[in-house]
Amino acid sequence: MAHTAPTVFSEPTHRFMRWVLPVALGLVYGNWVAVNRRHGGPVTGPDVASGVWSGLAFMVLCIAVVQVTRRLRRDLHALHALLRAAFAGAALGFLYSQTGDDLRPVVITSLLVTAAVFLLLFYRFHTRADT
Repeated sequence: MAHTAPTVFSEPTHRFMRWVLPVALGLVYGNWVAVNRRHGGPVTGPDVASGVWSGLAFMVLCIAVVQVTRRLRRDLHALHALLRAAFAGAALGFLYSQTGDDLRPVVITSLLVTAAVFLLLFYRFHTRADT
């Protein structure tokens, strides 16, 4: 008999948060992109537009990753972890690249974050698997 983890919130709350959390994270992400692009200077239209479009793209991709991983078989722990880690690494890489820094540290940091998130998520999914 498989044990299910106790949940604090009801299913409607989980359904609601599945949409609210990506929107809230997208707003924060878009603002962060706009701030990184302006490099401490005055706020300009292109910076704001870039932040808005980046936030929207983040929201859409975050929702897509969640929907795709929910439809995968539960025993594909590595694929679940890889999809989410790739999204996290790419999001951080784009955010870091907006600072205008050299490309090498951006790529290295993104790969390190992707690997760390993958290991963390794979461990989490593997240890909480239904047996």
